[in-house]
Amino acid sequence: MTAPGSIFDLGYQRYVGPRQGRLAVAISLLLHTLRSAYGIGRGGRAKVVPFGLLILAVAPALLAVGIRALATQAGAGDAFDEASPIRHDTYQGLTSTLVMLFCAAQAPELFGRDQRYGVLPLYFSRVLTRADYAVARLAGLFLAVLVVCLLPQLVLTVGGVLAATDPATGLAGEAADIPRAVAISVLAAGLLGGVAAVVAAWTPRRAYATAGIIAVFIIPPIVVGIIAARALGDVAGPLILASPGDILDGANAAIFGTFPDSPAVAAADIDGWIYVVAAAVGVVATLGIVLRRYQRISV
Repeated sequence: MTAPGSIFDLGYQRYVGPRQGRLAVAISLLLHTLRSAYGIGRGGRAKVVPFGLLILAVAPALLAVGIRALATQAGAGDAFDEASPIRHDTYQGLTSTLVMLFCAAQAPELFGRDQRYGVLPLYFSRVLTRADYAVARLAGLFLAVLVVCLLPQLVLTVGGVLAATDPATGLAGEAADIPRAVAISVLAAGLLGGVAAVVAAWTPRRAYATAGIIAVFIIPPIVVGIIAARALGDVAGPLILASPGDILDGANAAIFGTFPDSPAVAAADIDGWIYVVAAAVGVVATLGIVLRRYQRISV
């Protein structure tokens, strides 16, 4: 015997609360994208790759700070600073591969998931526009990648200040590198995140998108290196500007006033600030391509 059911007429009540509009929705989507990039709000397996890559990116900075503190106590702090390979001007080259892997792992999840599961019509049927969606997703990915790029630089800065005998002297010594570190981190996050977003937005299948992003990051430097090795400088020079990794290597050298790590970039007869401009143009171009993709995508 089953229990008798009851029907209650609760009536229909209109929503009378505040309506925050497009900006609030876009900000919510941006924050959701940032959280999703690190697997926050999802299972433990979703956190392994992003947090693992973040820890690997920060580990050299922590190691350098620890050794520098010991060297300072032993009176050899200045000698360590000159000999250490882990500095603000070298950190972009040390962690560029990790940043690329982060983009290749997380961008397909952020841009392809809604396409695969047909969720885009639910977004676009509300106050959120296609441009709002694209910008919010791209900004969330940018902030996620910026954390990977900027956090190690912050560790080096804080460690340099604390390791100095006088914090004011330590801050003065780090002051010149702070805007440079922020600049190269912003360019790296914008360019690498933007390139990954373009590939992921056009390739909903996660495996294909990941492979495509890795190919875009790896193949151009190989081609440029082969051409440069054959002493074809006239051809290798322009091709470098099609390689995100080489662009950032040249921009890093220009910003910090150092020698590029890549032999192809070092051999190219290109002014250093052209790489900075190329990186900025690449950021704007990828934003435009992603916006165009979501303006024309069928839902």
